[in-house]
Amino acid sequence: MKRKAILFTALSLALATPAALPMSAYAAETPAASTTIAAIADLQAGSTVSIKGTSSEAEVIIKVIAPDNTVLFFDIAKTADGKFTASFTLPGDAQSGSICQVVAGQGTDVAKGSFRVTSGGTYVPPVVPGGDTGSGNNGGNAGETTSVQFKLEDVPAASNGTVTLDAKSGDYAKAEIKLPVAAAQKIGDNSLQLLLPSGSVTLPPEVIADLANLAGSDKDASFWLQFHRLTTGEAASAAAGDKALLPQGQTVELTLGVVLKDGTSKKLGTFAEPVTLKLQLTSGADSRLTGIYYISDSGAIEYIGGTIDGQTITAEISHFSKYGVFAYKKAYTDVPASYWASDVIAELTAKHVVQGLTLDSFGPKAKVTRAEFVTMLVRALDLKATAPAPFGDVKAGSWYADATAAAYENGIASGTGAGKFEPNKSITREEMASMIVRVYNKLHGGAGSEAASGLDAFKDAKSISSWAKSSVQAAVEAGLMVGSNQQFYPRSNTTRAEAAQVLYNLLYRA
Repeated sequence: MKRKAILFTALSLALATPAALPMSAYAAETPAASTTIAAIADLQAGSTVSIKGTSSEAEVIIKVIAPDNTVLFFDIAKTADGKFTASFTLPGDAQSGSICQVVAGQGTDVAKGSFRVTSGGTYVPPVVPGGDTGSGNNGGNAGETTSVQFKLEDVPAASNGTVTLDAKSGDYAKAEIKLPVAAAQKIGDNSLQLLLPSGSVTLPPEVIADLANLAGSDKDASFWLQFHRLTTGEAASAAAGDKALLPQGQTVELTLGVVLKDGTSKKLGTFAEPVTLKLQLTSGADSRLTGIYYISDSGAIEYIGGTIDGQTITAEISHFSKYGVFAYKKAYTDVPASYWASDVIAELTAKHVVQGLTLDSFGPKAKVTRAEFVTMLVRALDLKATAPAPFGDVKAGSWYADATAAAYENGIASGTGAGKFEPNKSITREEMASMIVRVYNKLHGGAGSEAASGLDAFKDAKSISSWAKSSVQAAVEAGLMVGSNQQFYPRSNTTRAEAAQVLYNLLYRA
């Protein structure tokens, strides 16, 4: 597979036409192109595509590319008497209205053609840059705004609770996408997914209902999505406030609202239910360190997270603005690459589960307090509290007050007795085991281990407090914690590096 990938990349580069040379130099130094492609008629999805042409080359490399840059067909055709031919079957779900590009040739001797898919799949409207919709133009310059106008009859039936409209025809950077408000009735209780050049946006029915309410009695109003895909340079500039952030995919600016009949626009500020945003990753993006970030108009940056699947990352958001895919590569002076926990610390830092003691140091050998550990857990699980924690030594407004309250409210942490939590006390290994097993059981629906017979393998098993024995047993069985030298060291304190490893085991290995 690796050799195939290398070959494919090399052949792809062979088809690239040089763009850096001035046209005069190109004309003077490059032989006249001899390769041609015969015109290809518009085709229905599922039909056979025949590619014919002429070339003076012995072999011709052929590629067919969909609007989303997916390679539909790739082949090396031999020429006979100066002619070549190849064919393939167009996918049955090819999107109606989409224009596929055909490229054939060798080196700089390249011919290009195209054909349109006339039926099947999701409807793709014609688009034009900077004006009303029309046929014959599927792109637009970076500074132009493409208009994509769907009609009521373009809205397909729902599939698995989602109505999908393809708005990614053409590799535009800016667009205004409109859909009649009357489509809300046709969409019903389903979600609406809009496919975009950089991914997709999925609006739940609650958001669609809010948009319809925003339009009021104006039956001629349209749902309105403004889309702007930033360049890599613009994305890097937007995130310049944190030098650890490096672009690893698309960055987009989105605005959602309605446009009334008189042209007045109204924006929907926040969403009643989360909107699902999917963005593309760059090739070679480090999935361990990559997430979606919200970039405010003031330049403030907030980690959103996301789930990576192949070359896309998906997250739920509560409002629109700028969102981008970045890797968070934070370097700590006291955590060299050779340190045993460096990879774990780097990944948990990138996921914003752990933080350094200072801007430059992590403090891997420093002891972890009870307040610090519950804060790590709560941050990782994104838990919120609805009421203060009932501990006299947890002061309102302290940096750990909300996290302690959330951990208590969710049954993860309890006090040490007499109405105290002892937030500044270093956490012991058995206390840590008790907390993480409660989280593990919540995540996996288990009830934990009742017996503690497996603890006999530890020479210091009798030193484990009676209230912690079942938790230690469960933590060891689940691979969340391990001992050393046949001992568990239940009442020893835990370092920040060790705590990071335990958290990683809980969140990403268990």
